[in-house]
Amino acid sequence: MIASIMISPWVFAGWCVAAYLVGGLPVGWLLVRRKRYGLDLRNFGSGNIGTSNAYRHAGVDIAVIVGPLQFAQGFLPVLAARLAGLPLTAAMLIGVCTVAGNGWPVYMRFNGGRGVAVATGAIAALSVAGLIALLMCFAWGAIRGRIAIAVMVGFILLPVVALVFGGSDGWILGSGCLAILVLLLLRRLEGLPRDARTYGHFWRRVYQRLVFDERPGRPLMGPRTDPGANSLRH
Repeated sequence: MIASIMISPWVFAGWCVAAYLVGGLPVGWLLVRRKRYGLDLRNFGSGNIGTSNAYRHAGVDIAVIVGPLQFAQGFLPVLAARLAGLPLTAAMLIGVCTVAGNGWPVYMRFNGGRGVAVATGAIAALSVAGLIALLMCFAWGAIRGRIAIAVMVGFILLPVVALVFGGSDGWILGSGCLAILVLLLLRRLEGLPRDARTYGHFWRRVYQRLVFDERPGRPLMGPRTDPGANSLRH
């Protein structure tokens, strides 16, 4: 067990800002741009700059690098906080900041990735039981071809798992996992009002986003055709 130390609010704020900046580094976007002759992932498929879209449009050789790097973006700041002796509450909030950074990075005009890999890395540094629960859900989704559903189920179950297996710290871990879930839900619902105005059927859009992570005009493969894609093309 790592002993906790008291830290000043300013030092803690510095940790949070650093975690946000690390989590927000657009490693997938940068790597694809460098290795695929300037290809901008935001113009293709889901428009996401994470591992899945990199795999579909840049190849498995890129995706196998992006995935671990994004995992490390969540894992390393939280691990550093724990090794430095910061309280669990502080480490949990630092993990939340890495996910916020990935979803709303200052580098990409506050429109980033889904945050799944970064969130998984943050949880890995905090709760072995939580990590196992997530990986089991991801494996089920991969086998059944329902990875979007599996991801959502995993993170919905995560606060309960953290609360049950977290012992005396369960409420801290559970609360942090709930905050991460809220951030992931907000990323899935990004741009929903605009899609509803353009394509109609508001509640159908909500269902497709939350359950299947699907948006009209954003196919799994190929260029985006939704109105938002025009603002990214030069």
